[in-house]
Amino acid sequence: MTTGTGLGELRLSESLEEHTLRDHLPLWVERYVLPAGERRRMIEGVEELLTVLAALEGSSLQERWEAFEANEWPGWGRGIQRPSMWIYGVRTLVSSRVVRPGWSFLLGARVTDWFARIPADDPLKPELARLKGAIDNITWMSQGQRDKAYRLGIMILLRHGYGRVDQISDSALQEVPGPCSKGMDALDVALCNLGVFNRTPQKGSTRRLRKPRRSVEELVAAADMPDCFKPVTTLYLETYSRRISSVYTTLRHKLIALARFWRFIDSNFPEVRSCAELTPEHARGFVPFQIEEARKVRRGNKDDGDRATAYSWLIEVRTFFADICTWATEEGSPFAAYAPATIPLTRHDLTDVGFEAARRRQRNRIKATILDLEREVPKLRAYAAQRWHEARECLEDDPSDPQAEAEERKAFWDWGILELLLQSGIRIEEACELTTLDVLKRRVTDGRIYYLLHIKPSKFDRARVIPIGDGLGRVIAEMVRHVKRFYGSDNVPACDHWDCHEKRPLPRAPYLLQGVSHPSAIGVQTIRGHLRRLSIEAGLRKADGAQLILRPHDCRRMFASEHLNNDTPVHVIQALLGHATIGTVMVYAELYPRQLVESYRRSIRGNYADLYGKSVLRNPTKEEWDAFSASCSMRDMGTHLCALPTGEHCPRGLVCLGCVHAQPKKSAEPIFLGMLKSHQRALDKAREADEPAGQIAARELEVNRIENALYRASGLRADVAAAIEREASVQS
Repeated sequence: MTTGTGLGELRLSESLEEHTLRDHLPLWVERYVLPAGERRRMIEGVEELLTVLAALEGSSLQERWEAFEANEWPGWGRGIQRPSMWIYGVRTLVSSRVVRPGWSFLLGARVTDWFARIPADDPLKPELARLKGAIDNITWMSQGQRDKAYRLGIMILLRHGYGRVDQISDSALQEVPGPCSKGMDALDVALCNLGVFNRTPQKGSTRRLRKPRRSVEELVAAADMPDCFKPVTTLYLETYSRRISSVYTTLRHKLIALARFWRFIDSNFPEVRSCAELTPEHARGFVPFQIEEARKVRRGNKDDGDRATAYSWLIEVRTFFADICTWATEEGSPFAAYAPATIPLTRHDLTDVGFEAARRRQRNRIKATILDLEREVPKLRAYAAQRWHEARECLEDDPSDPQAEAEERKAFWDWGILELLLQSGIRIEEACELTTLDVLKRRVTDGRIYYLLHIKPSKFDRARVIPIGDGLGRVIAEMVRHVKRFYGSDNVPACDHWDCHEKRPLPRAPYLLQGVSHPSAIGVQTIRGHLRRLSIEAGLRKADGAQLILRPHDCRRMFASEHLNNDTPVHVIQALLGHATIGTVMVYAELYPRQLVESYRRSIRGNYADLYGKSVLRNPTKEEWDAFSASCSMRDMGTHLCALPTGEHCPRGLVCLGCVHAQPKKSAEPIFLGMLKSHQRALDKAREADEPAGQIAARELEVNRIENALYRASGLRADVAAAIEREASVQS
C-alpha cells in the first residue's frame, strides 16, 4: 500500500493478523485537517479498538466487528467497560469504511459529524456533497427533515459499503428499519432528482403499501382452506377473471367467502373431499353458521344483529355454484369433474332468514346518516373555507414565511378535497385517478364553451363524463394553481401513481391530486385522513350527540341528496354517480316523498291564495312577463340590487349576501347594522357556550358577509347611490 491510500481500500475478507491496518493508520489519519492532539487520539483509539476486536471470534475484521456490535457495543453505549479513546476508534474505522456497521449501531452514531471531517481527497467526499446539494434544494421541507435525510443517506452508504450515491437502490431503502427511517421521504426526493431512480418520488406510507399483485394461484395457495378444494377454487377464479371480471378486490372477496365455506365443510362434513360430492343438505347448514359468524366481525358499533356481511359471503358462494354448474355443461369443460349433481345453494335458501330485515335496517341507517349530513356538512364547508381564507391572509402578509405557506397549503387541500367530492359525487378511487387531461373542453353550435370531467372506469368498469359547473370549475382551477406553485412550474408535472385496490402501478400522468405535502400523487388513505381530521376539528355531531366523521362515500350521498332536493331526475343522478341500477338512487328519494312534498305545497298555495286572492296564482300575461324580464337586469331585492344577467341561473338560491352580483343599497345601512348586531350577539353566545368549531365558522361567515355588504353600501357616494336606486325603481 502506497502513501496516501485510504483505509477503505483494505479488504474486509482479510484476517486481522494479516492486514496492515496498524502500519497505514498514521498515513490515513495525517490527511485529516485536525489538531495534532486529536490525530493522536484517533490513532490511540483505533489501537484500543483493535485490541478488543482481536479477542473476539471471527476470521476477518468484518466478522469480528459484527461480534463487537452484538456483544461489546451495547455496553459501551451505556458507559460499561469502554476504553478511554473508544469514540475515536469507532469513528475512524467506520468513516474509513474498513467495516460495515449494522443498523443498531448506526441508529445511535453521529455519522453526520464524523463525515464532516473526513479527508478532502476521500472519494466519498464529492458524492456526499452531491447528495447534500440535492437535499438542500428541497425547499418545501423543513431543515430538520433535510438534515435527517442527509444522515440517512450516509447510513445507507455505510451499511451497504457503497462508494457512490448512484449505487443506492430501492431495495436498499426498503431494508431500512423503522427506527432508522427518519428523513426517508426527503432522501427519496433527492435521489429521484439526481436521476438515481427512474421514477417519481414516493412517500413512506405508500412505499410500504405497494405490495405487488399476486396471481390467482398465489392467492389460493396462501388461503386458509383444505388442500382438496384448492384446485377447483383456482380453476374457478381464473375462469371468472378471464370471462367476467379481473378486478383484484372482487377476486379476493370471492376467495375469502369460498375459504370460509370450505373450512365449514371440512369441519362439519369431513367425509366430503370433493366439490362434486356436495349436496343441498351440506350447503344449507352454512347459512345459519355464517349468520352467527357475521355477528362477530360486523363493522362499527352495530348492536342490532346486522347480517349484511353474511349475506355478501353467501351470495359469493351461491354464485360460485351457479357458475360452475353452468360452465360444466359446455363441451369439454374442465368443470365437469367438479360440478355437483344439483346446485347445492340457491336464492330460495337465502329467503326468510333475516336478510330482508337487515337490508331495511341498513336503509334506515343510511337515511339517518343523510339527515345528519345535511345538517352538519354546511358547517363543515364553512369551517374549511374560513380556515383556508385565514391561512391565505397570513401568507399574503408574509409570503416568505415557510410555516405560513405550509399552513395555507394544508388548509387549501382540506377545502379542495372536501369540495371536489361534494360537488362531483365521484368515488374516492376515481378522485385519486383524476388528471388534468380529464378536463374536456367542448363547444356547442352557438359558440358557447362548456367543460366536462371524464371519470375513468372504476367499480363497474364503465367510464362516464359529468358537467363541470362554476363551483366545481373553481375547485379544479385552484387545485391546478396550487400544484403548479408547489413545483414552481408552468404546468402540472406527470408523476407515478399506484392503484391500492388493484395492486398495480398506474400510468405516469399529470394527476390532479398531487403536491399536497410531497411531490407525489395522494392516495385514498390521505383523503380519508383529511376528511376525518376536518370533521373532528369542526366538531360534527350526529342527532344523538355522537361524533360524526365524514367519509368519502358520504360525499356521494350528499351529492345525490342535494340533486334530489333540486328536482334533478333520478335517472340523471344515476348517470352522474355511475350507479349500475336506479334502485340505489331511490334510497335517497325515499327521504323526500313527492306526494308529501306536493301536499304541503298545495296547502301553502291555498293559504297564499286566501290571503292575497286567487288572482295571484294565475299565469302572467305577455305584457306582465315582458315587464318582469326587463327588470331582471337590475332587480330590487329590498336591501340590495341584483345585477345578474337576464336568463342566467343563480346557483346561490336566495343567499345574496357576499354574491358578486349583489350591490347593497345605501338606504339599507340601518338594516345591515341591525343584522350585524344580532348576528354578532349570536356569535358571542356561541363562543361562550363553546359550540363546535363548524357552527362557529358558519356564524362567522355570515357576520363577514353582512360586514362586507355594509362596507359596500356605506362606500357609495350619495349621488351614485341615488342614481342606482332610481334606475332600479324605474325598471321594477
